[in-house]
Amino acid sequence: MSFFRQRRKHSIIDKLPSDLKAAVEQMMMNDFTYAEIADFIQSQGYEISVSSVWRHASTLNATVQSLRMASENFRVMMEEVAKYPQLDTTEGIIRLLSHQVFEAIVKQPEDKWADIDPADLIKQASALVRAASYKRNIDLKNASILEAGYEQVKVLVFEAMAQENPELYKQVSKFLESKKSETSL
Repeated sequence: MSFFRQRRKHSIIDKLPSDLKAAVEQMMMNDFTYAEIADFIQSQGYEISVSSVWRHASTLNATVQSLRMASENFRVMMEEVAKYPQLDTTEGIIRLLSHQVFEAIVKQPEDKWADIDPADLIKQASALVRAASYKRNIDLKNASILEAGYEQVKVLVFEAMAQENPELYKQVSKFLESKKSETSL
């Protein structure tokens, strides 16, 4: 049994033609009664019960709520990224996922822990740790590439500048070193 995965449910409405399914889901979002929706589907030549409509509406509502929550989480993450320029999107996603994993663990009732395969839980935790580690590794490699690029530009451009205008070379070099030390803080 997987700790984080749920199986997708297939309702009668899921099996309807896509245009009819879209119309039915629009009716659900516009506060039609389940009986009215069932009557509409039946008028299109399909058999369905009011309880089937209710089950699909419940699933649809949960999906819409989940999408709204994801959208809100993404908005908050992007605000944080905007506040802290050194925090990139990947770091924000890792922080958000870590928070959600910890919340899920805290909210898990004691009796559910008996149903969870420890190996599965360890695998999920390891995947999260690997993602964070991979991100840090990429950040270090990018920093090394940036440093090498900076040095290459400095060599190519500044050799010519040092020969033609030594005073300007000293000023520009000093300025770039100060900016470099500011960004590494």
